[in-house]
Amino acid sequence: MTIPVVDGLTALEAWRAGCSLLLDARGEVSNLITIVDQPCEAEGGWLKQHSPARIKAGADDACDVANTLFPQRTCDRAATRSEFYARYLQVHDRARRWQRGRHAWGTYFERLVRFPPDGVNQLERAIDKLSTWSQRNTTGLVFHLSSPAVDAPRTRGGPCWQFGEILWNADDSLDLVVVYRNHDFFNKVLGNFIGLGRLLRFICAASNKQPGKLVCHSVHAYYDCSQQQLRSLIQ
Repeated sequence: MTIPVVDGLTALEAWRAGCSLLLDARGEVSNLITIVDQPCEAEGGWLKQHSPARIKAGADDACDVANTLFPQRTCDRAATRSEFYARYLQVHDRARRWQRGRHAWGTYFERLVRFPPDGVNQLERAIDKLSTWSQRNTTGLVFHLSSPAVDAPRTRGGPCWQFGEILWNADDSLDLVVVYRNHDFFNKVLGNFIGLGRLLRFICAASNKQPGKLVCHSVHAYYDCSQQQLRSLIQ
């Protein structure tokens, strides 16, 4: 079995490469590997320019997709990491009281800083280990975004990001490896890649490391739109 692999220097280039592969494959691919060489490099206008909501009624806003992974504006307004986490959870919990349906499970960033619901901060735990270990450790630092104790099987809806791992390289750079069970290259993937790049940059800044690559395993890659709509989005 041949595993499909695409790559790109930036999130935009890698996403476009994946979209092109899916267009050639008539809509879906299993076990697609995407490598982004510089995931923290992103232009401010990409999310608005390539937002699915511009192309299709009812589609996702790419800015919202990125923010579920890493709320950059909230981060910028906080003086410390503790304040950042507390502010985010306060706003999130207030908004969640009104949420129903597919978004009721929460957000990815919430699960990074408080999951299971009784409160493990996986993100801060990883930063602490990266900052305090006296030498590089090849043991992966992992994030769990799903749990059988919390998440019932779903035919649609999140969480689609299942697992993340930080790899500490010999040159003191950090790679972020992620696994998505279902990955919509029309609605989600560009926002996912940019949000994950922001997350990696935050981890590196907090632990005094350099950003490495983003490696994404999309178990089921597809696009929830017409071929013409996807072509219009990637232009």
